[in-house]
This record gives sequence, C-alpha cells and structure tokens, in this order.
Amino acid sequence: MIKKVAIIGLGLIGGSLAKAIRKYTSLGIIGVDVKDDYIDEALREGIIDEGFKEIDKPIDTDVVFVCTPVGIVINCIEEILPHLKDGCVITDVGSTKKTIMDAVNGILPKDKFFIGGHPMTGSEKCGFFSSSSELFLGSNYFIIPDERTPDSVVEIFINEIIKKIGANPIFVDSYSHDRIVGIVSHVPHILSAALTNFAYREDADAIRFAAGGFKDSTRISMSQTEMWKDIILNNKDVIKKLIIDYENLLNEFLFSLDCDDIKSLCEFFDIAREIRKSIAS
Repeated sequence: MIKKVAIIGLGLIGGSLAKAIRKYTSLGIIGVDVKDDYIDEALREGIIDEGFKEIDKPIDTDVVFVCTPVGIVINCIEEILPHLKDGCVITDVGSTKKTIMDAVNGILPKDKFFIGGHPMTGSEKCGFFSSSSELFLGSNYFIIPDERTPDSVVEIFINEIIKKIGANPIFVDSYSHDRIVGIVSHVPHILSAALTNFAYREDADAIRFAAGGFKDSTRISMSQTEMWKDIILNNKDVIKKLIIDYENLLNEFLFSLDCDDIKSLCEFFDIAREIRKSIAS
C-alpha cells in the first residue's frame, strides 16, 4: 500500500503529478525542487505537505518520482538512493528509456525497486505555474519495469497512482518505447523546429503572414531547448535512422513531383488525411 510519495522536480510534469495526486488520491506528498518559488507556491496551494531543495536525509516515502531533465535522471537517482527506505519504488518520467533502464540496472540495490515511466502528455509551456491536475486525464502512460521489480509492486503502483490520476498504463520494453516516441514525438519536434528555421531563412518577412496551419505545425518548437537537447542526445541512434527514413519519404514525393505523377501526389495527401482522421483529437 502506498501512503506517501516524493516528487523531485516540480516543473510542468512534476508539478502536474503533484496536483493530480493531491486531487485524485489521499497520498502524502513531498515536493523537491531547486526553485524556491515552486516550493513556496506548491505549499501555499496545499499541493505538497513538505518541500525541500534536495533530498539529503532519510525520507519515509513509498514512491519517488524523478521528474528532472533526462540528462540528470541517473545522477539524481544515485544521490537519493542512500536516503530511501527498503522497498521504496523509484520511477521517472523521462522521454527516453533504454539509456536510463540500462544505467539503473547497474546501480539499483536489491532492497529498492525501479519502474521506468513516461506519460505521453505535455505542453510547449513549462514550469510549475503551467502545471495542471488534469494533464494526465485520458493520456497513455508508458510503464517499463526493471526486470527485478515484482509484478505485485508494479500492480500497486499502477492501481494506486497511475490509474487514479486518469492515465492509461501501457507496458512496453525500453527499445520499443524509444522507437515509438522517436516517431511520434522526437522527430516531429525536430521537424517543427526545422520548419520554423526554414521559413525564416527563406524569407524572414514571410513569418509575419503565418496563419493557423503554420502556427499549429510549429507550436512545439517553442519547447525548452535544454530539455530537448538531453532527449535527442539520449535517443540519437533511433532519431538518426528515422530522419533518414523521413528524407526518403520526401524524396519519393519529389520524384512524383518531377514526373508530374498526379495520382501518387494525390495518394500522398489522401493517405495522410485518413491516417490523421483516425487519431483522436
């Protein structure tokens, strides 16, 4: 049974987790963040019961969510391990999994458990002041348990937290996870930034006339560079292969254009439209 959780990093995801857990469960919550204003606001709103800038002493929590940027997840876990009680579950929310899972496998003691996690939700906005208790409602939440974590521990974690905040748990291995998010998240983010840079380089003045389509396609390019730098470097090999595949698709389109192959050009747009219609809004 889970009674108390700690959330390290009260940004968009960590802050939203704290708000959702507070709203939809009766669990105690410790908030940890280096930013005093995040801690102060979370305490003022009654979202957390206690707030610290770091975990440097024993804490009596059953689950610890590590909601830091991907690049420092492992260091964070190493630092907090001595302060966690036996049987504590550590989980993360990082957008890449294989690098983290492999590293955790080498440092996790037998008396602690790890469950890799990744909620497929978010925003181009950032920080605690943009967080929401409703962020996870109806979202998919990838679950990648360490092989040494008992099924019973995973089941309790899912039933007492993940499902209660409105998320849909999806079990997947770390390799499949990284390829899936590379396809639907990482490469699209790169393409969004590329489209923005392309338009500006071609004609900076043209940006003034951008309407809904351009704004929708480039919205995620406003996301934090620091966060995305870590994500892309941690999933580099998958992303490189996917970008080559994307380049091949564009070359197929160029070939159809050169040949005035109207049928293929129409199929290109028709297929995309039908696929997009199948995706829930």
